[in-house]
Amino acid sequence: MGSGDCAKIEEMAQEGRGDSAEVPKTGFCEEKKRFLKEFLDAIHELVEMQSQQTQAVIDGDPDFTRFDVLLHMAHDRKEQAKYALMAHIEAHRCEEA
Repeated sequence: MGSGDCAKIEEMAQEGRGDSAEVPKTGFCEEKKRFLKEFLDAIHELVEMQSQQTQAVIDGDPDFTRFDVLLHMAHDRKEQAKYALMAHIEAHRCEEA
């Protein structure tokens, strides 16, 4: 199928849609994207902290428990970010965007 054929098919599809089925130019929610990034960053921080504690245990560091408070704080940030994302998705109904 050549590029001319694709253009014809697209033109026919546009003609058949009419004005009522116009696709929005933006297919995503910027705010959801921001909440998702914050959640992923929080997960990354938590996993990194767990990795450091694991390495401390492997290395025989007797003070490996120093990570416990940091892990607790990182876990709290992850939970806050997760629930902020979930609340946004529910309030704005942008789960499919």
